[in-house]
Amino acid sequence: MRRARRTRALAAGLGAVVAASLLSATAAAADEEAPEGFVPGVDPLTLDDLGGQPSREDLDRATTRLDPGVATTFELAGAVTSLEYVEVEEDEVVVTLETDVLFDVSSADLSQAAVERVQEIAEELPDGVTATVAGHTDSVGEEADNLDLSQRRAQAVADAAAAVRPDVTFDAQGYGESQLKVAESGDDVAEDRAQNRRVELRYSGTTPGERSIEVEEHDVDPVTAEFVPGDRPRVEPVEDVEPAVEKTVLVPNADGREEEVRVGVEPIVVRGSVMRLRVQLTPLGPVDGDEDRIRVYDMTGRGELHPSAVDPYTLVSYSPVRGSGAAKLHTDPVSAQTSVGGTVRYEVYLPRPVEPVASLYVNVAPTWPTFEDVPVVGD
Repeated sequence: MRRARRTRALAAGLGAVVAASLLSATAAAADEEAPEGFVPGVDPLTLDDLGGQPSREDLDRATTRLDPGVATTFELAGAVTSLEYVEVEEDEVVVTLETDVLFDVSSADLSQAAVERVQEIAEELPDGVTATVAGHTDSVGEEADNLDLSQRRAQAVADAAAAVRPDVTFDAQGYGESQLKVAESGDDVAEDRAQNRRVELRYSGTTPGERSIEVEEHDVDPVTAEFVPGDRPRVEPVEDVEPAVEKTVLVPNADGREEEVRVGVEPIVVRGSVMRLRVQLTPLGPVDGDEDRIRVYDMTGRGELHPSAVDPYTLVSYSPVRGSGAAKLHTDPVSAQTSVGGTVRYEVYLPRPVEPVASLYVNVAPTWPTFEDVPVVGD
């Protein structure tokens, strides 16, 4: 089997220098003697946000963990991936689409962007072929439910493709969790499950007597941009920023009940070679019985926080930038806390989009709905 994978990976060696740790907290933690216009403990700051070496006093107000003499270089390599790839198995072409960018959680309704991409793929099929559309899920949930969901998703993709290719016969089949692509275990179980949630379109693209199919590889050049720091410290208290997209989600607690959390995604800001994603979380009731000291970690499913941004038109995914020790450039979800009705901000840095975009889809946790059409702005 030969593989030709559509990759959109950024080259190694590109770094963003940031503070060693970030922390977001609530306005209740603010120092009453803080100068006007500065709300400590509310907005996470990095050294990029400061127009020069900050004073120790400012650092103490703005963060709870930050050593001004220590910085970490974070590499962007591996943080940009394609959710679409092509494999060639003898005389058969297999186009795989990870369904997280096509469908919302537990849904078989294609977004408009997903319909357009599926139809672009369908337009490239050879004339008059028969194509099979196979739906697959991960192993979470009931087997019968997964089988039904995979069938409905396969049919949705087949219907969208058939709308522009009436000459092609599309055969939709759902397999549920019976054909996992990778085992779901270990520290990367969330990524493993994402790979298993997929739709595969298979077809033969050869003429009689031919056995090989050439599939063009699509590489994307690294995206770099100079970061120009501001001329003064800049603080944006969470209460002063309206989220661009907001939803109320349910989070299971330790007793099996579900807690309500209001989640808002702020406009994504492109800064140099990275983009900043900020998520506001407000618990609408006690979480695990606690009314205060509610952590971001608890509100996102205790380990289920996996933020990413996706371009639904090019099927490119952007995951958190990492550095030495595989540390993410993000707010510490354990230290960042709030109380019932209070809003706390979680911040994470992702690679800069490889192409200019007006908006992106944002995923925060695998069981949460997708936050669609989050604006992308320049800084």
